[in-house]
Amino acid sequence: MSEEVVTEFVAAYTREYDYYQAAARLCSQRCEALLGPRGVRAIVTYRAKRPIKLLTKLRERDQKQSYASSQQIRDDIADLAGVRIALYFPGDRESVGSILKENFLIDLERNFPKSAELKRQGKRFDGYRADHYRVYIHDGSLDHAQKQYATAKIEIQVGSVLMHAWAEVEHDLMYKPESGDLSEDEEAILDEVNGLVLTGEVALERLQRALQRRLAENDAPFDSHYDLAAYLHRWLQGAKPRSDLQLGRVDLMWELLREAKLNSATKLKEQVGEPDSLSTDEPISDQIADIILGKRPELYSFYSNLQARLTFTSIYDQTQPMAAHRSQAIGRFLSAWIILERTHALNDKSPSYRSRDIVGWAQRIELSQKALETIRNVRQVRNQLVHGIEIPDRGFLDEATLQLRRVLSELENHRDESVRQAYREAQLP
Repeated sequence: MSEEVVTEFVAAYTREYDYYQAAARLCSQRCEALLGPRGVRAIVTYRAKRPIKLLTKLRERDQKQSYASSQQIRDDIADLAGVRIALYFPGDRESVGSILKENFLIDLERNFPKSAELKRQGKRFDGYRADHYRVYIHDGSLDHAQKQYATAKIEIQVGSVLMHAWAEVEHDLMYKPESGDLSEDEEAILDEVNGLVLTGEVALERLQRALQRRLAENDAPFDSHYDLAAYLHRWLQGAKPRSDLQLGRVDLMWELLREAKLNSATKLKEQVGEPDSLSTDEPISDQIADIILGKRPELYSFYSNLQARLTFTSIYDQTQPMAAHRSQAIGRFLSAWIILERTHALNDKSPSYRSRDIVGWAQRIELSQKALETIRNVRQVRNQLVHGIEIPDRGFLDEATLQLRRVLSELENHRDESVRQAYREAQLP
């Protein structure tokens, strides 16, 4: 009976293979779009499990599980669609986990090695070190044509490039039922290779810390947003690592620093002051941008245009097939939001100016309660778009844009000439 269940399940899965392949691709694209802009160096790959490999795996597991139904198999096999995040630096596992938890629906998290695996007979080293997440893609992150993939369970494996390579070698050698079990000598050699990999991970962690020290001590320009992210981790965490640290869109911040001629450790610290002044409640990149724009409001036009450009090229251009009308809806919304932010930047002359405190400014110039409510709501939409948390659908974006234009109309017809002038200037290229 169980053999019949297995073969029927694999036959059904073969027909669904393209579905799981597409779901894995979408998840992979989203991971790349989330990790790269935040300064995480990684190689992201994806795959759907090949039917022939699935059949072999199920037949082996069936000896213990004795499958009675297709649903039992589906509950047991979590990696029909899989994504692998191979990190340059194993020390990034924790921060990647935080990013995944923020941007996916997590069904299950597993961390390796398990305590039982540390006591394997004859093994000197603890084997596989990685984190596995069984996830679903947020429905709101998918275009209408992609909504079907919101129900696909996907396994994301996070480990170092070295560990993933060793795991592939071990799996392919150990998983050969027809040729027999590995000899004691072969298993000992695999264990030795595992030891070399673990030693390599320690070296990569040291390399990461050395890179952070060099960037902190040598006041040279940051060559890329990856270097900036490495420096920020060192500067903000110090000797006490913080798991709640959110860097945010470091690529945006790096471009702003370069434009402002502040692209070095010393100049950055002069602008920001002590790192303890920065909150853990919102992304560090946003807070630093607030500080710089508060002192240099003439940079706001550059920064707002940069936000719009990099938002499109980070997630939305990579999530295919994405309907053109949705892309246009995003453009309309961001264009209206940028005019609002520019008007604020040009008009708010208070010493406590912060580029994200638009609500406080709107209250000071006495916009209507409806306008204040709209600004509070659409600010969340802007953050979702820029930080890739969720992609609202076209109807939602069009409605938000309509409400935002009503706010702009209040600014255009405001009784204070300085507000009207700021609004006019905000629309200039």
